[in-house]
Amino acid sequence: MAHHRKALPRTLSALLTAVFGVLALSPPAAAQVSIVPDRVDGGGTHTFAFRLANERTDTKSTRLELVFPQTPPVAYVKVDPAPGWTATVRSRPLNPPIEVGGTLVREVAAALVVEGGAVAPRQFEQFLVTMGPLPADGRLLFEATQTFANGLVAHWNQKTSPAPAITFGAGPVAPTAEAAGQQPVQATDDASAPVYQVPRSTGGPPFAVLWGAFGLALVVIAVTGYRAHRRRLRAPAAESEPERTEVGVE
Repeated sequence: MAHHRKALPRTLSALLTAVFGVLALSPPAAAQVSIVPDRVDGGGTHTFAFRLANERTDTKSTRLELVFPQTPPVAYVKVDPAPGWTATVRSRPLNPPIEVGGTLVREVAAALVVEGGAVAPRQFEQFLVTMGPLPADGRLLFEATQTFANGLVAHWNQKTSPAPAITFGAGPVAPTAEAAGQQPVQATDDASAPVYQVPRSTGGPPFAVLWGAFGLALVVIAVTGYRAHRRRLRAPAAESEPERTEVGVE
């Protein structure tokens, strides 16, 4: 009996250690600014879905700023209207100018800002952005700044957190909208540019929430078992003692 009493606390202790170990090894939060698709054939003009996610539960996300890299330069950027949001494309001078398709390009995109709307907690918003001409190969890495209604600012710049990027050229191309079971949307200005439709918002719980619920369930099981064990140890000692019979002599 004593062996079982000692073994149970050790078992519960091992379970709690495993629980906290699992929680400690849980993956970090995914990037809240992503691009679909994130890999395309180089050249020409393409339309991308820039997705702004709000993984917080206590505030809304109200602003997104994307800074274009110096290289490669992107001359044309157009943002489709999104209800409740205002999009602004800031340009910068290109020195020296470059010739693209017989046209001398003196200014290129410097930054894209979308603001005025609000992304509710655990939701996301997408913005369709057409860009071109794009390089034949290489990578377009953006610096993203996400602002929340409570004043919090998050930076996605690849130094401390993953930054949104598009890869051009040979290699496995991201699944198209049709392969993912979604309907493609026709481009408004350039019918040859592929556009991918992504749901505007989703109410499904993110992976981090499911992981946390799993860990919490394990903790509850361990604590419940430990309390039951303690209650059994506190049972009156009289229950375990044999009855005493007194023998008297008349």
